[in-house]
Amino acid sequence: MLKKIADKWEFESEAALEDFVWENLPHLFNLEPLKRQHIVMGEWCDILAVSEVGQLAILELKNIEDRYVVQQLTRYYENVLVEKPFSQKVDYQNLVRLVAIAPSFHRHNFIDLKYSKLNLEFWIFDIVQEGKSVYFYLKNIDCQILVKLKVPISEEYVINPEKISNITLLRLPKGLSLS
Repeated sequence: MLKKIADKWEFESEAALEDFVWENLPHLFNLEPLKRQHIVMGEWCDILAVSEVGQLAILELKNIEDRYVVQQLTRYYENVLVEKPFSQKVDYQNLVRLVAIAPSFHRHNFIDLKYSKLNLEFWIFDIVQEGKSVYFYLKNIDCQILVKLKVPISEEYVINPEKISNITLLRLPKGLSLS
């Protein structure tokens, strides 16, 4: 589910990020999951969920920075208003909640957000190791709401900082040297 590169934790794929968010929707956003990878008019929405009052939420997840997340959410918004999926649970009189989750946002996303007529939410996530535990931090860029959840991870994948000094690196063979 997670991988560590240098001193930074990441989800090994966007699917792994989606698994984590799907399993934790009630804790992260107080939402009930409806469907993952839902096809609406030929487009794949990462996650559809609903609030207690029947407000539909469309979540688009990115494991890396992406310039076009606002355009994606805009298309999904249009498509769900046409098809009205899950109308037995969703009250389409409510505004649709559009949520982008990524480790960072490109500056173009903020320009697109500034001029969009839709109410979009940008949430930044980070994965942080604290001692022997790993946590998923989620922060809304507008209102600074912060959510912290422990990520279940096997002990063998967590690097103990006290043991790092005992690692010895081997010399690179001359045949592989760039000089």
